[in-house]
Amino acid sequence: MIEDLKRQRDRYIAFSLAAADLLIEVDTHFRIVTTVGATQALLSGPVEDVIGRDVCDIFVASDQAFARRLLTKAQSIGRIEPCSLQLSQPQGPALQVNMGACFLGSGDSHTFISITVLSDGVMIDGEGGLLNLDSYLKFVSKKIAIQGYTAPKDLKLVRLTGLSRAMRELPAEQADMLIGEIGSVLRSQSMAGAAAAQLSDEAFSYIPSAKSEAVSSDAISKDIQAAVRAVGLPEDSLRPTMMNLELSIGNLDQDSIARALQYTLQDFCKPERSPIHSLAQGLKAAMAETVQHFDDIRALIDSDRYTLFYQPVVNLDDRTTHHYEALLRFADGHRPFDTIRLSEQLGLVQDFDMAVARKAIDTLIQRPDVKIAINLSGLSIQNEAFRENLRHLVSPFRDISERLMFELTESNTIDDMEAAGTFLRWLRRGGFHICLDDFGSGAATYSYLRKFDFDFVKIDGPFLREARENPRQRALIRSISHLCKELNSHVVAEMIEDESMARLCQDLGIGFGQGYHFGKPKLEIDTPRPILNGKRKGVTETWR
Repeated sequence: MIEDLKRQRDRYIAFSLAAADLLIEVDTHFRIVTTVGATQALLSGPVEDVIGRDVCDIFVASDQAFARRLLTKAQSIGRIEPCSLQLSQPQGPALQVNMGACFLGSGDSHTFISITVLSDGVMIDGEGGLLNLDSYLKFVSKKIAIQGYTAPKDLKLVRLTGLSRAMRELPAEQADMLIGEIGSVLRSQSMAGAAAAQLSDEAFSYIPSAKSEAVSSDAISKDIQAAVRAVGLPEDSLRPTMMNLELSIGNLDQDSIARALQYTLQDFCKPERSPIHSLAQGLKAAMAETVQHFDDIRALIDSDRYTLFYQPVVNLDDRTTHHYEALLRFADGHRPFDTIRLSEQLGLVQDFDMAVARKAIDTLIQRPDVKIAINLSGLSIQNEAFRENLRHLVSPFRDISERLMFELTESNTIDDMEAAGTFLRWLRRGGFHICLDDFGSGAATYSYLRKFDFDFVKIDGPFLREARENPRQRALIRSISHLCKELNSHVVAEMIEDESMARLCQDLGIGFGQGYHFGKPKLEIDTPRPILNGKRKGVTETWR
């Protein structure tokens, strides 16, 4: 009989360890009683060193409140589904693990915990152990595309009106505690404890767990209000409201699902908008808005309701104007950055780039004393029809080629590098100059510098600004300047706003500068002249 009991015990231990890396037994206060499995590897010490320790302390600080809430839940309902947490490690990054818990309610009333290391767990990237909007979109899109009973049927949208004000007024430690408690409340109700997100300052969402009993909105509101009281705020400081979003996808494909989700979640972040209650409704609204955006931008291009403003780029040695960058401006209040990014998404950026090229050529014909640089999107340069249209546009104007430069932007990466490289070489053979824009803003610019020949390389403003206080950044930019000289490329620094930054750029080997310190974008082009030091400047017909 005793042997049978031992054999049965050994089987249970073997089954448990087959499914987990570590088993932990804790008392009613969640203090570790004993462990079985990879204690030394995961908890950085033998069993005797961890006994008596609060088991929640084995997790990273942002997950400790969440772990405690899960274990309290296990004591209440008997068992929880495994949830994703980060296990703290004294040496190296935290480990992503699943924690399961079972409370038998007999004997010593101990809780039994399983810890399983994940190789491909969801990495939390926001505060309070919550996903950010982009990560949540990817996570939800992937989950709801799975057919069958495991696919979630709905998700919850939570608005905590007053949270942004409370976060501003609280001391940093209490603000972190509040967002951590809110995160633990939402994560404890979410699928695997990993499907909860903060969408904006006051908007949250989570996919409810399909394996546990649904908790009412009132119960979640009470838990959040308890967190509010715990940091010393009046209970009415936050006003929680919740709504349900149906996730039935019908015949929607993956792109439509992602599009509907993105629109719906972003729309929920705007409290003044009417709530959307289903993916189908969200997709319909997204498509209607997209059509409206398309029509608006198409009308901007067709009706010529935009103009070019010109900002000087100066030689840092003598502060004379070298050329002007042409920048789009809209008379009806459209924001240039947002409009261009939206035109890229809608497939209209090629039309914008072509229209800007036409305007710039007209200006160069009228002003033979200036040189102009215009932007080309990566999406345009990799489009065969656009390349052919631009060839036809510029071919008759070879006489102005040495006064027109194209700045290749990194807002969208180029897929067909070979075709793009062939076209850029054709432009350079025709006398046109090419500039690599926004160098340092992303990884693609380094790839472009390796693949293509450039006459100018423009250092991204935020990348350069860090050099003021960061010696490593200064060393990196100095090495880039040296590399560009080796490649026969001139270097331009953008967003120079004062003389100290201008002098720093000179010290780093940068030859040209652009920014408000030298002049804001203007509708009219001044006759090129010395900007600061009064030296005379004659008309220059080339870029050198």
